[in-house]
Amino acid sequence: MKRFIYIFFFLSVASGLVSCERLVMPKKKSARPTEIFDEVWRTINNGYALFDYKGINWDSVQFDYMLRISDTLNERELYDSLAIMVNILQDPMVSLDAGFSKSYYNKPYTYKENFNRQLLENKYWAGAERTGPLLYKVIDSVGYIYYGDFDKEVTEAQINSIVERMKQLGSKKGIILDVRNSVGSNTTNMYTMFNHMGYDTSGYDYSIYLFQTAYRIGTAKDEFTDWTGTFIDKNDKKKLGKKLWVLTNRRMYGVPNLFAAGSSSFFNVRTMGDTTGGGAGLTSSFELSNGWRITYTSSRIRMSDGTDMIDGVAPDTTVHLTSADEAAGKDTMIEAALANLLK
Repeated sequence: MKRFIYIFFFLSVASGLVSCERLVMPKKKSARPTEIFDEVWRTINNGYALFDYKGINWDSVQFDYMLRISDTLNERELYDSLAIMVNILQDPMVSLDAGFSKSYYNKPYTYKENFNRQLLENKYWAGAERTGPLLYKVIDSVGYIYYGDFDKEVTEAQINSIVERMKQLGSKKGIILDVRNSVGSNTTNMYTMFNHMGYDTSGYDYSIYLFQTAYRIGTAKDEFTDWTGTFIDKNDKKKLGKKLWVLTNRRMYGVPNLFAAGSSSFFNVRTMGDTTGGGAGLTSSFELSNGWRITYTSSRIRMSDGTDMIDGVAPDTTVHLTSADEAAGKDTMIEAALANLLK
């Protein structure tokens, strides 16, 4: 069913970029392992937003791990213990950065990748043109664009240039926007892409309801702000096309995960591939007394129908790369999208 509706991650409200990662500084200096443990546990206890959603009893975690932490631990032993503890949250937005090592939950990387870069480079990206961070070409009258890093700036002028160039190359059946394995945390680029999506010939104004956000406040684990919606209004930006297929996979979390969710809200866009890796919402960071940094999710974000996207966004059409297609030099997702657009 179609929905009309910051890892350093950014918060958006009512189509605007409002804030970025929040950094909290410690008030005193200490390097005792037991005190560092207490800082980590208490910081997450007082700020993490997904305890109820994940069904995690953080008090039990404290009791279990306080028996394992002593001031005799060396730096590496302390880091290893704390890394295991925070990964109990199973949240790709949570990380512990000790300088010499950084721990984060990496379950999205245990799923089938559904992305063969060598195959893409040998066949689908061969002869492609590039403008800014966007690689593009036309395949059988269908435009193809790959955007792999949301931290790399994409501008209005670049998108306008690509739209015109693909028209010259014969793109008239639609566009495939491939964001599989994309990374990055800059929502400015995400909104630039959103502004060039959608297509309207009715003459009526409209707004696309992308997602909604609530922020944890106070120390109570169930205390949140009201849900606030984020929208993209009708605009006069040059559009990518009347029909647009967005390709997704598990190696997308944070902003790319949010982009997949927002893309599915447009009336002329379909998503295809695998469920995304998850992770979405404002994160906060706390600098520990020993100089390490703990980053954690401090808000919840969901689609307008109430579906949480922390564990990933399911595509409109599920397609996986098959071994037979890869052996034959074909990308199953691209071929499926081509077949749909060329009907």
